[in-house]
Amino acid sequence: MAQATWTKDEQGAAEKPRNNRIKFIIGGLLMVAAIAFLVVNALSGNTQLYLTVDEYYAQQSKFAGRDLRVSGWVLGDTIQFIQIDDTTSRLEFDVVDDINNPGQRLRIVAMNEPMPDLLQHEAQALVEGSAEGGVFNANPGGLFLKCPTRYEEEGVPTTTG
Repeated sequence: MAQATWTKDEQGAAEKPRNNRIKFIIGGLLMVAAIAFLVVNALSGNTQLYLTVDEYYAQQSKFAGRDLRVSGWVLGDTIQFIQIDDTTSRLEFDVVDDINNPGQRLRIVAMNEPMPDLLQHEAQALVEGSAEGGVFNANPGGLFLKCPTRYEEEGVPTTTG
């Protein structure tokens, strides 16, 4: 068997814990800095605001170029779908906050989107995109519609033609 002996070196014993403590403090500070960076980066410009038409116009300059969600009621007489060529189309319509008292209108433009079946007068629209020059440009796939006339009340018979 081998004999093992241990000698105590007083100078080495005093420095080793301090060295580990410094490494622990530096590692902890790096982790706190990384977490702070991730939180600030996530909250700074990557958030998507949910606005009504009136809220958008109240602070229009603040939201220029930002990714937004705007909600409103579709005005049916403003819907225009133009097929420019085989691969390019343009869908335009206006949304308002109150369908019975339309105040400010926001023009929505969706490029290369198919004409949705639910896009009609008084449909509720939620559009993701950004505003540029008074026009709200929808992101690809960023047009969501809910049509209140599509669903019948429970117990009301539906007629088929």
